[in-house]
Amino acid sequence: MAKRVGKKISKAQQAEDQRLGAFAQKLQAEGRVIEAAQILEQLVKRHPDEPSLLFNLGMCRMNLLQHGEARKLMAKACRHPNTPAESLAVLAVCHMAVQDLDSAGRTLERALEKDPNSINALRIKAEWLNISGRAEEGVELLRPLIEKDLTDGSTVAVFAKCCRACKLREEALDVLRRAEQTEMTSTHGRASVLYELAAELEHAKEYDDAFAAATEANSLRPTQHTIEGWESWVDQCIEAFSEDRMKTLPRSRRDGTGKVFIVGMPRSGTTLVEQIIASHPRVVGIGERQIISTAARDLTYPTKPGQTHAQRLDTFSPAGIDRIARRVLHELDEAGEHSPVIVDKLMQNFLHAGVIELLLPGAKIIHCLRDPRDVCLSCYMMHFPGPENQAYSRRLDTLAHYYRQHLRLMDHWHRVLTTPIHTIRYEELVADKEGQARGLIEFLGLEWDDACLESHRTSRTVVTLSVDQVRKPMYTSSMGRWKNFQQHLGPVLDLVPPDDG
Repeated sequence: MAKRVGKKISKAQQAEDQRLGAFAQKLQAEGRVIEAAQILEQLVKRHPDEPSLLFNLGMCRMNLLQHGEARKLMAKACRHPNTPAESLAVLAVCHMAVQDLDSAGRTLERALEKDPNSINALRIKAEWLNISGRAEEGVELLRPLIEKDLTDGSTVAVFAKCCRACKLREEALDVLRRAEQTEMTSTHGRASVLYELAAELEHAKEYDDAFAAATEANSLRPTQHTIEGWESWVDQCIEAFSEDRMKTLPRSRRDGTGKVFIVGMPRSGTTLVEQIIASHPRVVGIGERQIISTAARDLTYPTKPGQTHAQRLDTFSPAGIDRIARRVLHELDEAGEHSPVIVDKLMQNFLHAGVIELLLPGAKIIHCLRDPRDVCLSCYMMHFPGPENQAYSRRLDTLAHYYRQHLRLMDHWHRVLTTPIHTIRYEELVADKEGQARGLIEFLGLEWDDACLESHRTSRTVVTLSVDQVRKPMYTSSMGRWKNFQQHLGPVLDLVPPDDG
């Protein structure tokens, strides 16, 4: 482990840091990412140029979906000319996560120059090709690997995604069926295959088998999410931003006009709404950024044992709120190229609407809703990468509970915030795209532009699980999807009263 320049580190401290670094890696492997990150943060302070520490901390940030921070750390770690292809491939993923496809492409070229046979680099390049609208090239890139070996489930899954984008569904299903019978190199790989197999089986109308595949995939991904823990978190959030407290909490003096946040559950139409708005010439969509969630962590996450969100928030003066707001505005403006209207569609910002109000007076929120049965089914069948990313979606009971708490929190924001919130329903958007789109543009205070009706023709980067759908004209095939799986959905069905069926 390299010594910090200008500061002498004893041999005993170096030995201890070696031990801590190994322990942090063990915690990462066990999925205890936050604990690992805390250790690595301290090690990076003592060894700021140590590539392995920078990279591992970057991996923690990536698993926590803090892709901007992850990219900075990994870019620094990968400056060395001897950086292995595997590390460069992971850096490319960070570039893609923040919609920088050009940097991702260059990094992948560098990775494959170092090792043309790197499975990870080839797989991530295929994913990059698919996101770039070049899925056919992704298929051709991976087909030789798939023909030789089906034990790397992650590679099989990306191949299937590329096939789907090229309408090679029969080939995708054949490969996935064979891979499902193959012993995988990891449970993660098997889960990846099963999620894709579920999608193809559903397309083939084999609904029971599709649900079984998704259920097995979810069972292979243990999670720390609990109903009790999530409800407690929402309780604390409502307490911290109660109606009485919102009257006295300090606000930023900054101007958040033109900053728009699309929130809601995954698979509720957030990407479609962003595409419609971002097709307007005065709007830039910046995808899903952790800018607000990072600010929320600074403002409300406890730093002492027993501290509540409200107590943490109360430690900030008006000057402290203003300082964080200045950073948030800078990051949003930089990401959105200082456009008059900048749209962030990190769905989970519904958790932090109170923070948005404190930091960004003049900002606006768009809340996307959809039939909860379709939302929850879609989440259950979907592979959300990352150890704890949308972890509630891996069980039907936690899914239904999470959805209810999401509505509870949004009802609270409607009662206590002055920030304008526009609610849009997916089913109404599909039924009347122009009327709903005009309503969105009017809500943002913009003049109408017909480009908003051609959002599926956009050439802008779309890095989302819905990438294949937003490039198609409006479709209705996903409405009422839950009916094909009704017998399996249990607690999810209770989200809609029988009379509303």
